[in-house]
Amino acid sequence: MTVGRIGNILSTNVLREHIKTISVVKTGGIRVIETTWSPDTQIDVYKHHFLPSHIPTSQYFDFINCAPRSEYFRRSVPDINKFTDIAQSLGINNDTHIITYDRTNSLSSIRTWWLLRLYGHRKVSVLDGGFKKWLNDGFEVSDESANYKIGNFEGKLDKTLIRDYEDMCENVVNKKEQVVDARNSLSFQGEDDMPSEAKKGHIPGAKNIPYSSLFNSDGTYKSQHELKLLFDGASIDLGQPVTAMCETGLTACGLVMAGNMLGKETIPVYAGSMYEWGQRAPEDLCVKGNS
Repeated sequence: MTVGRIGNILSTNVLREHIKTISVVKTGGIRVIETTWSPDTQIDVYKHHFLPSHIPTSQYFDFINCAPRSEYFRRSVPDINKFTDIAQSLGINNDTHIITYDRTNSLSSIRTWWLLRLYGHRKVSVLDGGFKKWLNDGFEVSDESANYKIGNFEGKLDKTLIRDYEDMCENVVNKKEQVVDARNSLSFQGEDDMPSEAKKGHIPGAKNIPYSSLFNSDGTYKSQHELKLLFDGASIDLGQPVTAMCETGLTACGLVMAGNMLGKETIPVYAGSMYEWGQRAPEDLCVKGNS
């Protein structure tokens, strides 16, 4: 596999064709990382899911546990030093191309794709359709552990890819960036019945493209044409600045990937998203309905 030709989305067929070329001794090359996460803290994903069966040569990265919950962040951004240490322990070098996958709805693999880019590593792809499609395609799995030499990855924060509460407050006034929200329509409108620690609704002027609408039934991303229709339908102009958000900053990364597939290289994520906004913003800045 020619690393330079790998895009942000990689098909299962392409990975399958080249999986045996991945070397444990090369300092660069390719690393396959599973990032499956479960909101059920009683489930040990590594022990009960990854170890018995995973894509050959892959290692497991628990992106949630390196990003502890805080007052305004249910899913915070990891400390750069801890993230760097974990990346190095997985054998990741500055010239390594990383392929991420998970077992659910690509949520954690796309989040990890974004985190790596946030910390300056652009050589990263997401396996389209994830482990589920890999299995449905009949491709082989392994229970063998891959061990790589400690890598030399060094994280460097790219501030263009992230927004904080103060940035969003300023944007409500100056409207320099369009805001697109990846939550489902009921949550966006503030009409869901889920218990919440924060006020409901959405940021004034935000538009809604639900995360689930980005994917086909097999878990792969929709075509560029279909994605463009989604952004157009939400009145989001990708020729202008855009910021993505959701409930906790996870599904927003799916919008970043979709925009990237359409040629929009930089879409920052509001890290605290509605979980933070709903706790800190005044009532009149938490809009109900579609307005």
